[in-house]
Amino acid sequence: MSSARVRELRFPGFEEEWITEKLGQFMSFKNGVNAGKEAYGRGRKFVNVMDIIRKGPITHSNIIGRVEISDAEFEKNEVKYGDILFQRSSETREEVGQSNVYLDRDRSATFGGFVIRGRPTRSFDPKFFDTLLRTATVRKDLTSRSGGSTRYNVGQESLSHVLITVPVDEAEQQKIASFFDTVSCKITLLTEKKAALEAYKRGVIQRLFSRALRFTRDDGSAFPDWEERKLGDLFDWIKTNNLSRSNLTDEPESGIQNIHYGDIHGKFSAIFRQSCEHVPFIEVNAIPKIKDEEYVRVGDVVIADASEDYADIGKSIEVLEVNEKSLVAGLHTFIARPKRSEVSLGFPGYLLRSEDMRQQIVRIAQGISVLGISKGKLEKITFELPHPDEQRKIADFLSSIDAKITAVSAQISEMETFKKGLLQKMFL
Repeated sequence: MSSARVRELRFPGFEEEWITEKLGQFMSFKNGVNAGKEAYGRGRKFVNVMDIIRKGPITHSNIIGRVEISDAEFEKNEVKYGDILFQRSSETREEVGQSNVYLDRDRSATFGGFVIRGRPTRSFDPKFFDTLLRTATVRKDLTSRSGGSTRYNVGQESLSHVLITVPVDEAEQQKIASFFDTVSCKITLLTEKKAALEAYKRGVIQRLFSRALRFTRDDGSAFPDWEERKLGDLFDWIKTNNLSRSNLTDEPESGIQNIHYGDIHGKFSAIFRQSCEHVPFIEVNAIPKIKDEEYVRVGDVVIADASEDYADIGKSIEVLEVNEKSLVAGLHTFIARPKRSEVSLGFPGYLLRSEDMRQQIVRIAQGISVLGISKGKLEKITFELPHPDEQRKIADFLSSIDAKITAVSAQISEMETFKKGLLQKMFL
């Protein structure tokens, strides 16, 4: 069956219509190895779900898992160049059936029971198919064929009926694959640049707060020694509301935004500017009577006092920009408000995410399934505080690194949007 629609974007020299066929007409499918738990951790390289969802194609060298199986079992479950690997199940329908391509010509691997192997039965460009299977149209068709309630699954039969539209000429497939390879490489390079900046920032923070690296005054003279302080000496604790996620909305009718502890866990860096961050709004009928001092102000530090993970408990953000009476803090948060002039704007956000402070916060966390921290114990945490002028130099330097990270993140987003647009125009 052919697709007669005119494509908005196409390489010159190719005019033949693309054909629409079932995926099963291009490849056969097989489930993977199910070995005893004692067999894992040694032996042959073993493709699992984590290899499928990672960015970039699968090769022998980037597979982490291993399994010990016989030569006969390996031969039945071998993964070769050009094979497509599919994720069999997921807790969300949107993720089931994700795929990745194996692109190692020199060495083969095997694959696990939570994976389905697609082995080509007719000639096609594997890199092209890797891109094709990630397009919105194919993903929608594939996920709609999955079954389950608490966990979604896709099988060999379902995969075989997924409809795909492809160029008849394999040369056109290769041209498209090469083009998207170039775009993906640019995204990869930017992603690596961002990771390098983040690693550099972590190293600088460690050196600054261990005082292995010190700034000097503008005239070159040394700043005084850092002095020991307690959080309770420098911050007052401001009441926050107890609105849960069910009281929040993305619609800005009320004009008041509410920082939730989950936002601090995953969305925000140490420094927060309201104009740059997406924070859900409170529903109009859910707004409690808020006192003037309960609105978040510039210089406030909002701390998450609950988490299921030690990595997030007590994580904080310092607010550097806020519109008057338009931001509050909600469920499972504290507001720490500086009460002395010896704290410079922009410094506490980095201080509270330094390694020593994070270790102290983790030590005072209590709980089993859900961790919590108390204001009383937070107040007793000690730290070394530099002179306000040195604080400003530290904050300015780290902010400059953050600005570079933000700029690279924006470039990545632009390239991903560009790629998504190209996919839409080329694959309809």
